[in-house]
Amino acid sequence: MATSKEMTEGRALPLIFSFTLPLLLGNLLQQTYSLVDAAIAGKFLGINALASVGASTSVIFLILGFCNGCCGGFGIPVAQKFGARDYETMRRYVSVSLQLAAVMSVVIAVIASLYCADILQMMRTPEIIFTGAYNYLLVTFIGIPCTFFYNLPSSIIRALGDSKTPFWFLLFSTVLNILLDLFCILVLDWGVAGAAIATVFSQGVSAGLCYVYMMRRFDMLKTTPAERRFDKALARTLLYIGVPMGLQFSITAIGSIMLQSANNALGTACVAAFTAAMRIKTFFMCPFESLGMAMATYSGQNYGAGKPERIWQGVKASTLMMIIYWAFTFCVLMLGPARLRCFLWKPRSGKS
Repeated sequence: MATSKEMTEGRALPLIFSFTLPLLLGNLLQQTYSLVDAAIAGKFLGINALASVGASTSVIFLILGFCNGCCGGFGIPVAQKFGARDYETMRRYVSVSLQLAAVMSVVIAVIASLYCADILQMMRTPEIIFTGAYNYLLVTFIGIPCTFFYNLPSSIIRALGDSKTPFWFLLFSTVLNILLDLFCILVLDWGVAGAAIATVFSQGVSAGLCYVYMMRRFDMLKTTPAERRFDKALARTLLYIGVPMGLQFSITAIGSIMLQSANNALGTACVAAFTAAMRIKTFFMCPFESLGMAMATYSGQNYGAGKPERIWQGVKASTLMMIIYWAFTFCVLMLGPARLRCFLWKPRSGKS
């Protein structure tokens, strides 16, 4: 049986740090999906392929950020009931969240896929990369349920105080993604669509493994038929928390969409440069997102346990960690941008 962990006792900073570390590594691995897609496409297929992968980065961030935020929000009531040791209601929340995720992910995937070409046209995607960008974006949108159903079980497992297990599944999935990227691009010659297929398939495998592990190894999550019934009141609570959190994750992408639309009109080289910069930026922003998700679990458990004073202790501890990381990141990005750029593509001419 897997081990859950309560964060309602002990010093806040060590608890949050130890919980955040596997979560951070997992988020970095999740960002590696898009980073690897861009790196392999750029190095083996050229600058047009890199631009195709990145032509709709901000739109992907908008939609997938919303999905990931919703999943994180769905985990908060689970964490609250776990902290309160109300395991029956906790299991009902888990069941309802899975049902909501199934409906929401399919609806979002269908709508986004139908408007895929319109989105690229709205963003003034250069004609020379339009087909590649469309194929990559369409496959990514079709795979939204895979993304949703990886993040939701992971969020539930984290709500029980276990941030390490999702990391191991994601590590396996990342390695699989790299191998499949190379296979689909170099062996099958599927181009940028192959990169997207490799990512979606890898996330689907990770989602399936994570769900099976969650249901088999956490005895407190084993439900009865009555607990699996859909409950409108619980669904409203989940949506009340999950949807705003999803919007919070994705709202910053609106400005990026406007910026990328203007950038796309400048041509393929500018799109490729924007892609490289955005991949690096997102990679370095992961710790802030990870710390926020860790605080959601920490706060949920302590709120459910009736210990609001510990939430304030956690806020102060997490703020200190954010300031330290900000100073470190500022130094790294100011000193080494050229070296980071070289990782993403190899110029085909003699000029850099």
